[in-house]
Amino acid sequence: QHGAALGLGAVETGSHWTPGGQPAPMSRPRMSRRTAAGQSGMRPACTAAARPLPLHGLSLVKPPALDWPRAGEAIRHAIAAWHRGADYVVLNPGRGCPSAELFADLVAALAAWRERLPRPTPLVLVVKLPASWVEADRRIELARRFVGAGADGLLLSAEGAIATASVRISQLADALGPSTSLMSVGGIDSVPVARARLRAGASLLHVHRAALGSERRVRSLLCELAALRPMPRSMG
Repeated sequence: QHGAALGLGAVETGSHWTPGGQPAPMSRPRMSRRTAAGQSGMRPACTAAARPLPLHGLSLVKPPALDWPRAGEAIRHAIAAWHRGADYVVLNPGRGCPSAELFADLVAALAAWRERLPRPTPLVLVVKLPASWVEADRRIELARRFVGAGADGLLLSAEGAIATASVRISQLADALGPSTSLMSVGGIDSVPVARARLRAGASLLHVHRAALGSERRVRSLLCELAALRPMPRSMG
């Protein structure tokens, strides 16, 4: 609820499954402009004027109680139940996905189905690629497959492969071009790391580690990160 005060452009919430694998009731968090400006007890990260309210994203994984053949139907039901409170959805294969190809087929089915949702604007679909897919020799082939399936953006995980994150972002940015939004997650805990990811071609950053620690450090660091913007890529 303090996302805007901290300078964040979006706040994601996780899957809201019942123990039986059904979507639990959920409504979009509501914030007033006063809350977004830091009037709810937390001082703003920066002293600038009130920021726009953060976008709300849903990060969806397969319900633990279901096997993969039933995952697509469950995720479709969840999106139908929750999409009115979301600006975008991140489709996360999790750790048990049998293959990238299977997940790409699921993404294609969901991308075709989302057109039927009663929304004023199309629901944006982002696909998370775990580090094992990003590090694979066929990373470009996989990325193109997901974009062809209907993904509007790709969230590239660097967990376990932080040292090569910027290189992989650059390679995929060259292959996919500017029409596909690339996001980066994993190991972003300082301004130099964030700047390197943006310079490599990421347009958005997922911040986890930077939000850990003392309130004073979090406020200061998130303020600095929020001031960064995508930049021209280095040619070297």
